[in-house]
Order: sequence, then C-alpha cells, then structure tokens
Amino acid sequence: MIKARSGGGGRGIRLVKEESEFENAFTIASNEAKLAFGDGDVYLEKYLSPTKHIEMQLLCDNFGNVVCLGERECSIQRKNQKLIEESPSPAIGEETRKQMMEVSVKAAAAVAYRGAGTIEFLLDKDHQFYFMEMNTRLQVEHPVTEMVTGIDLVKWQIRIAANMPLDFTQEDVVIRGHAIECRINAENPEKDFRPGCGKVTLLHIPSGPWVRFDSALYQDYTVPPFYDSLIGKLIVHAKTREEAIRKMRSSLCELVIEGIDHNCEYQIKILSNEEFESGTYTTDTLRKG
Repeated sequence: MIKARSGGGGRGIRLVKEESEFENAFTIASNEAKLAFGDGDVYLEKYLSPTKHIEMQLLCDNFGNVVCLGERECSIQRKNQKLIEESPSPAIGEETRKQMMEVSVKAAAAVAYRGAGTIEFLLDKDHQFYFMEMNTRLQVEHPVTEMVTGIDLVKWQIRIAANMPLDFTQEDVVIRGHAIECRINAENPEKDFRPGCGKVTLLHIPSGPWVRFDSALYQDYTVPPFYDSLIGKLIVHAKTREEAIRKMRSSLCELVIEGIDHNCEYQIKILSNEEFESGTYTTDTLRKG
C-alpha cells in the first residue's frame, strides 16, 4: 500500500497488487498527495485485508497524565472515507481492548504528546492490530466518544491548552451504552455519488433524548460546491447497540433536508446491511456492494 505522508481523508493512497503496477501507482499517489496536501512524499506499508479500522481516543495534559477514552470503530468506508462510526466496537473483546488502550497510552507518552489525539489501528481477522497513524486533533467522529463517556472533548482540549491538568484518571473513565454517528454528505448515491450543492429549501432536524445533530446548516443556507461534502453529523446514544441502530434509523427518517442531494437514504440502507447488524463488517463491506 502506498500512502501519502501528510495525507488524510483517503487521498494519496494506492494499492499495488503486482510489481509492474508499482511505478505508476507511486506517481499517481505522489501527485495526488502534492495537490491535496502540498507534500508529495509517500511511504509503503503492508496491505491487510479484510480489516477493521479501530481508533483510540486520548487526552494528554501538560503534567504527564495520559487517559484513553476507549475506541471507535470506523470500518464503514467508501473510497477510504468514513461514513459511520460507533463506540464501543462490536468486534473487540475486553483483552484486545485492554492491549490496544495500553499501547496507545504508551505511544502518546513516548512522544510527550499534548492535547486531544487519536491513535488509529487496523485489526485483522485474527485480532492482530497494526498501528496506522495518529491524528493530532479532534476528529469528525469525536461525539460518539463524548456520548459513551460523558466527557466533553472540546472542553478538555481547550483546558489542556490553557495549562490545566486533567481532573480524572483512567480508572474514572466508564463506557456506558452505545453510540453511533452517521455522516450526512451532500451527494447523490443514486448518481454515482455526484456532489450536491444549492439552497436548502426545508430543514427539519430530529430531536429527542440522546439525539444530536452537529451542523452549520439552516433553512435557506446555500451549500457551496467548493468544499468537502460533509454537511452534518447525526449522533445517537442508547443502552444497547441494537437500540442505538433502531434509534439512528428513526432519526435518519426524521431528518429532512430539501433542495439538495444527500445520503440519508443510503445511510439507512447501510444500517440494514446484514454485516453491519451483526458487527462483522470490514473496510471492504461497501466495496462489495
């Protein structure tokens, strides 16, 4: 696998299956990385398939305290772009979770990391995990961690920057229930995911206990064609994963965004996928149709 050194969001990545493909893939990945990130340098890593994409959320203060807030599973992806995230992962047992958390804390401590950050791993079918990267920032999917831990990541990022110590320890972190986030994108899945833009003529946001919609949308807002297609994040929390899935389906049905194309119906379809319902899905699930 060829990957952009300064990359993210699935850009600057090319799979090489045969030696004869290497030179062309290298050139394409490097050029794409240069255009997207201003840095054409790439690196190589072992290709793993099928895999699950698991990430560990960390908070690290200026006083040597490093706390892991558990994992998020981000394996539902289209073209290496995450679409659905959930916490906790339905595929990880307590022993694997403990090992991944310990490794993540050690890695952050080793580089004296400060602030909110995420260590990302690929998990293979034998439950062996491989370090992929560290995101040194808040991520789009951070609300699912906030839902299951009750810890405000934005608040603590600001407090750490203000030189305040964490007022809780690893033992204080308790995961309660299950949270799911769906990314609402302005695109048309029925027309090869053609980007959508235009004026939002009607907007109705779902509500109720433990339903959250993070967005800058408002009625009569014009979605421009110049940026990433993400226009909102719908997050739900429930006592069990099964209940969270039902709540998310209901919330997606309640979300109304008229005037532009979006992927709500596609998200409902994914939530009804047999692999998603069973928790056995991988990063290849959507590629298989």
